Amino acid sequence: MKIFYDHQVFSWQKIGGVSRYFVELINHLPADIGYVMPPMMSENAYLDNLRPEVPPVKSWSVANFRVRKKLYEAINQRRSARMISDGGFDVLHPTYYSTYFLKRRKTPYVITVHDFIHEKYPQHFTDTAKVIREKKEAVANADRIIAISEHTRRDLVDIYGIPADRVDVIYHGASPLSSVHEPVPGTGDRFILFVGDRTKYKNFLNLAEAFVILSRNDPELRLVCAGKPFSDAERRHLSSLGIGDKSMACFASDSQLAWLYANTACFVFPSAYEGFGLPILEAWSAGAPVALSRASCFPEIAGSAASWFEPDDPAMMACAIGDVVYSDDTRARLRYLASERLKMFTWEKTAARTTEIYRSLSAQ
Repeated sequence: MKIFYDHQVFSWQKIGGVSRYFVELINHLPADIGYVMPPMMSENAYLDNLRPEVPPVKSWSVANFRVRKKLYEAINQRRSARMISDGGFDVLHPTYYSTYFLKRRKTPYVITVHDFIHEKYPQHFTDTAKVIREKKEAVANADRIIAISEHTRRDLVDIYGIPADRVDVIYHGASPLSSVHEPVPGTGDRFILFVGDRTKYKNFLNLAEAFVILSRNDPELRLVCAGKPFSDAERRHLSSLGIGDKSMACFASDSQLAWLYANTACFVFPSAYEGFGLPILEAWSAGAPVALSRASCFPEIAGSAASWFEPDDPAMMACAIGDVVYSDDTRARLRYLASERLKMFTWEKTAARTTEIYRSLSAQ
């Protein structure tokens, strides 16, 4: 049996949870399951780690990435469309929600729904209407639907009206972190860690307010953000809070991120909404104790293996983080619970459950 994975997410995502999900899924498929992908123009960091069936990947150095990814998308979609029309595989698994394939497909297809960020936070995206329109169509016509959490399945039912029995919940797995740890200068001896984008629903501003409270009692504590550098507006805001000289943001390589997780006093994920939350598993894998907002899918994923706070309450957030940072007993307890909880989330399980769906569809 062969599965076709198209170009979509690899055309525009350099790194990120969706493209990592597909690469890990493919790499953990049983030996009797082959896969097909189009030759791609891509700058995705994970494609080099794929099983050897993947065609060579090329990229350009012209213009900026915003321009390049539009060119990649146009070229890659033509290649995907041609291969879908030609057939030669048993199941189609699109990597995002574009519906270009619907009139060309000759096989069943399964779609994975990752979150409802565009529906819940439309103001943060320029392509909201297009994504939602195509997503609804792709989901409505799918032979099977995968949701990456029970919370996402409930959103499918509540927002799109999809019957729950059409949706299979299949969790992500924990991806191995780099075995090489490269220290990040400037973090100080004790720091709390934030990873990822800092757009509004990620709730970074409330974390900054919570850090102000913590910093009053612990002037040596630092706030480290792994991701893009602070914008001018962010720097001004942090300075106005009196924590500008205690906060840093930096791009982190895989080896640097592994070091940050392994050395942080507490990994904090204050987001108001996520479809799953892969950084939780990354932190656990590195032995980092975590503090999480009691929102969206987080209670489902983390259970008792986190210190909890309400996302809109900076004082409660500071208390939950402080309990982790300053209590040896709390850190030890959370690390033990996390090590047990991690057993629920493996890519082998993800691939096995997904393979069951592939086999059932190919038998139709």
